[in-house]
Amino acid sequence: MASLPPSAAPFALYFDRDLSRPTPYDGSGNYLRMAKPRLDHTYRLIAPYVANAHIVDIGASPFYLLDRALEGGASRASAVYFAYDQHPLKDSERIYSCHGEIELSHFNIEDQDWPFGNDSVDVITACEILEHCEYFPLRFANEVRRVLRPGGVLLITVPNVASVANIAKLVLGKNIFMKYRADATGRHKHEYTMSQLCALVNFMGLETVGTGYMPFVTSHKTWPRAAYRTVARTPGLRRYSPKLYILARQRQQKLREPLTVPPAALYDSDMSIED
Repeated sequence: MASLPPSAAPFALYFDRDLSRPTPYDGSGNYLRMAKPRLDHTYRLIAPYVANAHIVDIGASPFYLLDRALEGGASRASAVYFAYDQHPLKDSERIYSCHGEIELSHFNIEDQDWPFGNDSVDVITACEILEHCEYFPLRFANEVRRVLRPGGVLLITVPNVASVANIAKLVLGKNIFMKYRADATGRHKHEYTMSQLCALVNFMGLETVGTGYMPFVTSHKTWPRAAYRTVARTPGLRRYSPKLYILARQRQQKLREPLTVPPAALYDSDMSIED
């Protein structure tokens, strides 16, 4: 994969087109500083598809990926934020950067339809989102299938449950599951294996373009980032990197029947252990 130059302009988002009323989102945020290497790598995966594209980012905060897409020539950028928290942009319909306008939508991807027309989206990204879903993401799968145009692409990134950190925790007798949280949407409900991620895309009827592993962790500590870069460079160990990605394409002969029965690799229909 050819490397791309970093963004030429500092990242900052504003409430107004004149860029005079700043939002809380800029390059100084702790989360963005930690997540930026992963987001830059994610952008490189979709960069060949963004020119003149309508791109929708599910769970878009901190909106850096969409800003880069606008810088790369995207014609329309739509951000979806779905957590039930007091998001600072919850009442805004759009925000702005020096690269253009980002439309905002705030809804629950698990039980609501998306506000986009059939076959109207060129690129969909869902980065570190599906692991937060309470249930199997059936509505997500159906809405991707509906709005993504023939030939359009979907990029999903998720935590790798088989990461070396999780393996080490289990060896040491530690729990790999997250603690209960006051913000339930911020807690991981299901982390994925690569085979499960591929099963999800196959269930959706999309063609897999590429899969891979990402060595990036969102951590204040320096040593995990260095350790995972070593893992990513070591043959045979890359599969234990902390993140997985899959890039998929909507078929030209688009399948349109509703998806109803989730794949066995990801879903158990039993209601109880009792007979």
